[in-house]
Amino acid sequence: MERNIRIEVIDSNSPHLEAVITLGRTNAKTLGQMPQGAFLDYAANKCVVVALSPEEQCVGYLMYRISKHIACIAHLCVDKDWRGKHVAKQLINHLIEETKELDGIKLSCRRDYGLDKMWSSFGFTPRSEKPGRNKAGKLLTIWFLEHKRPKLLTLLAEQAIGTKLCAAIDTNVFFDLDEDNTNRQVEDSKSLAADWLQSEVELCLTDEIDIEINRCADEIQRKKLRAFASNFTRLSCSHEEFQITCQALEQYFFECCGRMAENEASDMRHLARAIAAKVQFFITRDRGILDKEDLIYTKFNVLILRPSDLIIRLDELCREVDYQPIRLAGTSIEKRLVQAGQQKKLADSFLSYKNGETLSEFQHQLQRAIADPNCFECYVVRDEQEDPLAFIIYSRQLPYELKIPMFRIRRNYKFSQTVISHLILLSIKIAAKENRQFTRITDEYLDESTVQTLIKDCFIRVENEWLRANLAVVKTALELSNYLTQLPSELETKFMKEESHFSNTFKKQDYSFCQQFATALSELTTIKDARLTTEIERCLYPAKIIDAEIPCFIIPIQPQWAENLFDEHLARQNIFGANKEIALRREVVYYRSKLNSGELKAPGRILWYVSQNKKVKGYYQVQSIRACSRLDEIIIDTPKNLFRQFKRLGVYEFKNVFETANKDLNNQIMAVRFSDTELFSNPVPFK
Repeated sequence: MERNIRIEVIDSNSPHLEAVITLGRTNAKTLGQMPQGAFLDYAANKCVVVALSPEEQCVGYLMYRISKHIACIAHLCVDKDWRGKHVAKQLINHLIEETKELDGIKLSCRRDYGLDKMWSSFGFTPRSEKPGRNKAGKLLTIWFLEHKRPKLLTLLAEQAIGTKLCAAIDTNVFFDLDEDNTNRQVEDSKSLAADWLQSEVELCLTDEIDIEINRCADEIQRKKLRAFASNFTRLSCSHEEFQITCQALEQYFFECCGRMAENEASDMRHLARAIAAKVQFFITRDRGILDKEDLIYTKFNVLILRPSDLIIRLDELCREVDYQPIRLAGTSIEKRLVQAGQQKKLADSFLSYKNGETLSEFQHQLQRAIADPNCFECYVVRDEQEDPLAFIIYSRQLPYELKIPMFRIRRNYKFSQTVISHLILLSIKIAAKENRQFTRITDEYLDESTVQTLIKDCFIRVENEWLRANLAVVKTALELSNYLTQLPSELETKFMKEESHFSNTFKKQDYSFCQQFATALSELTTIKDARLTTEIERCLYPAKIIDAEIPCFIIPIQPQWAENLFDEHLARQNIFGANKEIALRREVVYYRSKLNSGELKAPGRILWYVSQNKKVKGYYQVQSIRACSRLDEIIIDTPKNLFRQFKRLGVYEFKNVFETANKDLNNQIMAVRFSDTELFSNPVPFK
């Protein structure tokens, strides 16, 4: 029917003016009383637009005035027999076209008329409310269609955005950010309120938010939400750009069912306004829109992200180098910070449903960490096919502890036990390198194999958590004893001094096990007992007791063996990396001749001298002592017996073991079993 309607502007001499007056009076109950003289004045100013049927009958009209560079609609009326045939839309479209040079179009409409859907479909948004002049004082909603934003408001918006990244948030995220919303499910959105984020990104709203707020039935709540919305920067776009973008978007929203519910239409309009305003990011947790992210980005160059994905991307921009993958122990297995879009896959792989963990618990813990990258780091370990093997979160909220709120290993992975053990040692090394005296694992949903490894690694169970000392110190036994005795009190003082920064409660009794080590070290006989001091060093790793009678040996090793057994830096010089079955193990075996062994005995310490192999070129920073290991055992036997016993712990093939025995099966050779190697930051060169 649209093409059969003709739109015409009339004046006070038009033969259609009488029909306009008649139609207005017929509908005076909703339009309000207007004297005939007012109709004549509007017509004389050519501010009356009529819709004419093919028979040249007036079937609708629009009457407006211009005030302060805004077109104000006084009447929009359609004959009851022509309603639902897009007559009103054509009248509005004509007015939009005629008033492009103005700031916009404004109108008032009683809230109880139920016309909100119509006005929003025309491109209007509700700006405010006021009591009507009717006897009942029914509320009027003030609707506005913007052609161009006033220069002052545009300038203020530009200043607010400045050099920040601009992100438009959708309706759900806006409501999530309301401080009264305490629903745990909205934790993802609330992460956008993190203090550190304010200097990096400007969270913005489009005018579509006014339509969503207007749907709220409670007047007080609407007023509160409008006040909350005023805290955000408003994005501006012309109505023409908005309409063009809406038309381009429709194919993505109609593709499933051929029609849209009002909430879907509003979602589309919200996205259209953001695209027309040329934002970089559109933030939503709406699954329907997120599913279209690739299509939208290809067409409109706007990234659609979850709130947590925005935080990850911003952190990636700030710490680009940190997000590069790291080969774990020099193998093809990679460890890297969690990237945008990986949350669902992490939940699928690491949710501990067998131990009763819920999806919401997992997501809450993950979102809490993602929201504060200054205190938390989330790592995923992936194999060659980029499938996740392990997931770990580090928390640095306390200066003396590396806390691990999540430590997960993929179920039924062939090398899961090896990866668990390697990651635990890696965590201990990280804590020690950062001069944190303790590592604490607080994950409630650890699997049994992880728990057993923690026990083996000297973690102490403290209520439902696991705590371990990792002291980056080199002291005499007496010095270390005094250090351990004073440590809990020093930590308590340090905690109390910065108490306002931490939500935790300091529990001095958690660290009482330190006194047990202190007591053992204070006894003079301890330092003469190599096995006891070696065990204490293992429990306090990487601490070293310099006056303990633990023998130290320098053992030479060629670089091609070192890279697989313990030296990840050498392995990274090799394009193929280290053998993951060996390099990830903490306990390995090295075969050597028993000649010139320097009376090697265990327990002890090994200093690894990586020699230069003239036949195997391409290694640099060799001919130096590069690492230190704990010497656990020395076994002397024939090549076959040793290879059979330690095949799983050695990098050698049998032919290499055979060559070590000078190709004589009866010659005895030495198997050196060692563990927990530390690479030196500054290798000691031969000279």
